[in-house]
Amino acid sequence: MAREASLRVVFGIAVLDLIGFGILIPQLGVYGVRFGASPFTVGLLVAVYSLMQLVAAPIMGRLSDRFGRRPVLLLSQVGSLAGYVLFAFAQTLPLLFLSRVIDGVSGGNVSTAQAVVADITKPSERARGMGIIGAAFGLGFVLGPALGGVLGAWGGNLAIGLFAAGLSALNLINTWFFLPETRVPGSPSATVRSMKGAASVLTLPVVGRCVVLVLLFTVAFAQMEGTFSVFLLTRFLSSGAVPLEGGWLVHAVHPDAAVLKEASLRSGALFAVVGVLSALVQGGLVRRLVAPGHGVGPEARSGG
Repeated sequence: MAREASLRVVFGIAVLDLIGFGILIPQLGVYGVRFGASPFTVGLLVAVYSLMQLVAAPIMGRLSDRFGRRPVLLLSQVGSLAGYVLFAFAQTLPLLFLSRVIDGVSGGNVSTAQAVVADITKPSERARGMGIIGAAFGLGFVLGPALGGVLGAWGGNLAIGLFAAGLSALNLINTWFFLPETRVPGSPSATVRSMKGAASVLTLPVVGRCVVLVLLFTVAFAQMEGTFSVFLLTRFLSSGAVPLEGGWLVHAVHPDAAVLKEASLRSGALFAVVGVLSALVQGGLVRRLVAPGHGVGPEARSGG
């Protein structure tokens, strides 16, 4: 069946994209510090990707509605590949920032994949289709950080960047040869077209509150995700840090190769554990809690 085949292709695209993303994010602090970044600057290095994506997402959504999902998906994959290659060969902090800006501007892979799922599934099947994207997130954040830790310890940012670029290249091949265009002219938009449209979601009953909860959780998790490796470098792994009152440390002073290797491995291991626990909770506990007969009646599920 063409629809099932397309869903499998979308799943593969999302998994590869999120593994590449998961490889890189926990390691950004390690290489930011290596090239002279302060903890605050590392935070900016992590944030600039999301900022660029926030600005570019509505534009990518409009392009997707006008020209189709497939061209936009291919364009975003080319941008991700270029960003990863630049990260691989970066030897200065400005180049690290530029690599994240490029990837952020073109980072429409997952949102466009979600639009493809919306295009090819009926409303009654949409939860299952979006569950495929959720499963891809789970795999990406289990395998990605673990791979990133090993790659960073073995070959630094060169190995991390080239491996992630290879995943983007596989995605390009997968999309080019196996994913047909799914956008039907005249069908409603399945992507965010403007910041105003995204903000209007907050006014919806129940949904708005859920969005706020997700926002608060994401902000809290992102604070740890982006800077945990810096904490490792400055608090436990570097003898060149400068202590301040209260036990805080300013920054690691030129951490050597052994320290960077250890930080890569520990960061990757921690976030791999987080990914496993998240997958277990979402795939086991949460699924049981929301299943019929487990405390959620029909009136609650229908909003009554």
